[in-house]
Amino acid sequence: MSEEKRPKDQLKAHIRAQNQALILETSERVFARQGLAKTTTQMIADEAGLPKANVHYYYRSKKDLLEAVLEQILRLWLDSVSEFNVEEGPKRNLTRYISEKIDQSRTNKNASKIFAMALIGEERFVLDYLRSLFVSELQREKDTIDTWVHQGLMAPVPTEHLFISIWAMTQTYADFDAQVKILLQKESLEKKDYEEAKQFITRMVLAGCGVVE
Repeated sequence: MSEEKRPKDQLKAHIRAQNQALILETSERVFARQGLAKTTTQMIADEAGLPKANVHYYYRSKKDLLEAVLEQILRLWLDSVSEFNVEEGPKRNLTRYISEKIDQSRTNKNASKIFAMALIGEERFVLDYLRSLFVSELQREKDTIDTWVHQGLMAPVPTEHLFISIWAMTQTYADFDAQVKILLQKESLEKKDYEEAKQFITRMVLAGCGVVE
């Protein structure tokens, strides 16, 4: 059925979804480039090619818009990283987790940068989200790691610091990609650079955790 023949409410919903997707995509790009404090809804409207009133129709303030962007980022991260599978053991799970985190840094640089800015600025929305969801997610992974330790598949490790270290090592390829490019003496990072990072970080983590082959 063509758009012209759709019921009015269905067409309105379609247009609403398209406009919101455009605004969020543009907002992520502008927030990452300009910073959270300097970004204005006018900048976002101009880059999206929409009247400012249209942006405020869907998001009443810059704060509402930022929270919508952050929620989308956090959902993306949760959906794109696999849960640990206790039967597969620590080597396969940690290797996959690090690979997925590096892939996020390669394909979603803006998302990672905005998240980092929000953390540095202690945005209430992000802090509350982390407390309500990430803490419980981490506890589940900690239970799995404890099982592997009891099975003799890896050494005892402070799970919180393990994940903090993995996040720091993988997300730096997005948050501080300018620094990485300078050190590698490159104008832009290539896929092979990310693959090398995966291999190196994986070896470090597996060795540091005493993972049994």
